[in-house]
Amino acid sequence: MQLSRLERGLPEAHGVSSKALADAIAALADFNSINSIMILRHGVVLAEGWWHPYAPQHPHKLFSLSKSFTSTAVGMAIAEGLFSLDDPLSRYFRDKMPAELTPRLEAMTVRHLLTMSSGHPCCPLAAIAHSEHSRDWQRGFFATPLAHDPGSLFAYNSAATYMLAALIYRRAGINVLDYLMPRLFAPLGIAKPTWECCPAGINVGGWGLKLCTEDIAKFGQLYLQQGQWHGRQIVPAAWVRMATSKQISNEMKEEPDWKQGYGFQFWCCRHGAYRGDGAFGQFCVVHPATELVVAITSGVGNLQGVLNVVWDKILPACRQQALRDAPAARRALQERLNNLHLPMPPRSVLPQAPIRNNSFVIAKNEVGVKQIDITCDERGADVVMHFSQKDRRRIHAAAGRWYWNAQGFAQEPFEPCAAAMTWLADNELELRLCYVEAPFVVRFICHFNDDGSAQFEHKANFVFFGKPWPALTGTAKP
Repeated sequence: MQLSRLERGLPEAHGVSSKALADAIAALADFNSINSIMILRHGVVLAEGWWHPYAPQHPHKLFSLSKSFTSTAVGMAIAEGLFSLDDPLSRYFRDKMPAELTPRLEAMTVRHLLTMSSGHPCCPLAAIAHSEHSRDWQRGFFATPLAHDPGSLFAYNSAATYMLAALIYRRAGINVLDYLMPRLFAPLGIAKPTWECCPAGINVGGWGLKLCTEDIAKFGQLYLQQGQWHGRQIVPAAWVRMATSKQISNEMKEEPDWKQGYGFQFWCCRHGAYRGDGAFGQFCVVHPATELVVAITSGVGNLQGVLNVVWDKILPACRQQALRDAPAARRALQERLNNLHLPMPPRSVLPQAPIRNNSFVIAKNEVGVKQIDITCDERGADVVMHFSQKDRRRIHAAAGRWYWNAQGFAQEPFEPCAAAMTWLADNELELRLCYVEAPFVVRFICHFNDDGSAQFEHKANFVFFGKPWPALTGTAKP
């Protein structure tokens, strides 16, 4: 497989003002938690940027943006005759269903999974995880009572998307990732990504996929082109039209871009646009009328605010004709894009009095930390967190800059993170950890007491499917 890059071009040549794009980037920078952006028009990249320490080569968690890729696999599988849109699920999962089928369960189809209208009142994943079916999500899905007739009500449901991935697995005999590799990823020149699995080893479908920003942009461009790529029909055009059109009402939602209708794992937007999106602001926005594609990764809470920047700053800047060249504005845009960075702890002076103890035995805690070792000098700090004799996680945080670490010490220890440090006071040290393949940023604050004890706080900007860390208390190791 040959990896490929999208074509690059000048904004004005494609009818877009460089100044308008710079204004949009400035508006996004105000969120202090955008990770990356790529803006395409006519299939050409006009602007791209990564907020350091994020970088182009790092794949990023997509969260629920993964759903649009699972939908794509479903469309391909239907075209290949593996199943049909209105097939009842009982045809394929009877062995996972209760002995006695209710009329609602009998009525549930593939279409209902795609439109988040399975009949569940809400996503049952959390309940399944704490039930007797915690290791058999398919059985847990069908064991959960249905409050509504399938097809009658939209209720966001990641477990429904998981069932689509399970259906692919049953009918194709391979995971969604492996199914999409020769059909989608390889034709688009995307290196084989990773995708989380359930306890049974099946890709979770509704989240868990990691891709680079340019990969997201390629996916959006593919859909803009009605499923064609370099003259080859990758995704059936009929599927693209159905998946990105309103299939069910979601008017009960509050935010304007969450109540425009829902397709087959795609959201309909205002202004005639559609999108795939994921938690904390992972976006693939497509506006067919202007041939605009915007890919964004981020760690924001205000998702509607990010979309508003697209509608208010980028969309109005698209003109039908090429604009006069504006080299000064283009240079200003590029300078802004080249200097994007997340907030970093300020550089500080090493306290005159050294830390009295640098090894602390940690009181019993629910995250399993047993010991923390800390060593500091003017260049930075080394922290080693002991979970067991074999599980020791070391972080180096540099003073005044980000330092690359192959792993962190949070809930997902084997994901790379960049770390920087600062002294907040003579007895208070902060490590800032940025997990560069996710939107997570952690402030790890160490407070050293005169009696040789210490407190440690692990403050994450977001927690996804987990619990916040408790405060840790340490006593000096003898």
